[in-house]
Amino acid sequence: RTLYDWDQYFESIVQVYMGWPADYIRNGVTIFLDHQRESGLISRSVPSNEYHDPEHVKPFLAQMALLVIDNYGEADWILNDHYFGRLRRYLDYWLEDMDGNGNGLSEWMSSPHTGMDNQHERAGFWRDRLSEGVDLNCYLVRECRAFARLADLHGQASLAEMYRGHAAALAERIRTVMWDEQDGFFYDGNARAGEQPFSRHAGWASAMNNHQGADVRIRVKTVAGFAPLWARVATPEQARRLVYDHLLNAAEFWSAYPVPAMARSERWYSRDYHPADLGCDWRAKTWIPTNYMLYHGLRWYGYRELASVLAHRTVNLVRRAGNCEYYDAETGGGCGLDPFWGWSLAAHFLPYEENATTDITEIQDAE
Repeated sequence: RTLYDWDQYFESIVQVYMGWPADYIRNGVTIFLDHQRESGLISRSVPSNEYHDPEHVKPFLAQMALLVIDNYGEADWILNDHYFGRLRRYLDYWLEDMDGNGNGLSEWMSSPHTGMDNQHERAGFWRDRLSEGVDLNCYLVRECRAFARLADLHGQASLAEMYRGHAAALAERIRTVMWDEQDGFFYDGNARAGEQPFSRHAGWASAMNNHQGADVRIRVKTVAGFAPLWARVATPEQARRLVYDHLLNAAEFWSAYPVPAMARSERWYSRDYHPADLGCDWRAKTWIPTNYMLYHGLRWYGYRELASVLAHRTVNLVRRAGNCEYYDAETGGGCGLDPFWGWSLAAHFLPYEENATTDITEIQDAE
């Protein structure tokens, strides 16, 4: 009954592989664009609600449009002045309006806005607008590249170059500002560095004292820190440290059923769902879409054997526990909706992708 934002991207990949027509994928883009406000803002669910209203739809719409063009050859539905113009306004809203301090990094409004609903420690509660998400800004790098490709197809070469420039500049910001050389990890940026915690939730504000103040990074290790691999933003050395220091570290992300949404070393890593949590559980839980993004990132950086291990373990997890919304990273048990006919189904196509010569998530001709 509800259309959610980034879910549609991964479900679109499933639909491509299943040989469905492009209708649902196109609708997943145009329904959101039809709900755009004059400012460019599009609430992240249709229908929306008072909590989702100020939270801009995640930056996947241009990438979804490319899935249709590249896999079905259908382009007129998006390459027209009506929808193409709306797509540009939606992307500009992310790049301009959601960069509140003008430092070149866009911000999440809350932990539910990230899609990792209860990671309050890194992104706050409703409207806190604390976190310059490393995941968000990596998605935006990909979205700018995708929009540049669409601009080329629309016959606007100068516009395409502009957005490729946005992507390059943003990638450089991620590599320099969000990377911690000592820890060898990408952290979310602290949009309120130097300020006192202001959240309406006193307990959370107290916990955040360690993450605010002068520090420009929010030092909470989550699966979002691997997004620069999928976005092809990390340097080879940064990728190496992410893999060997963190992903393969059993004290952090290499759990019995990897990859958990939060590092096992974090004090908030818990298999229990706490009373203050919102939405789904993104702590000691493994989710298929983040494993899927990480799989493709590992392959691109040359860690193909490790990618194959991750694919094998992800497929076995789903076959063992069934098509569930998410999974316990310690026991492999299915959690959330069961059965879940959504993005978790992408796991079933990893064996096919192991033998594929192309990457369906690649944004072609965008470098």
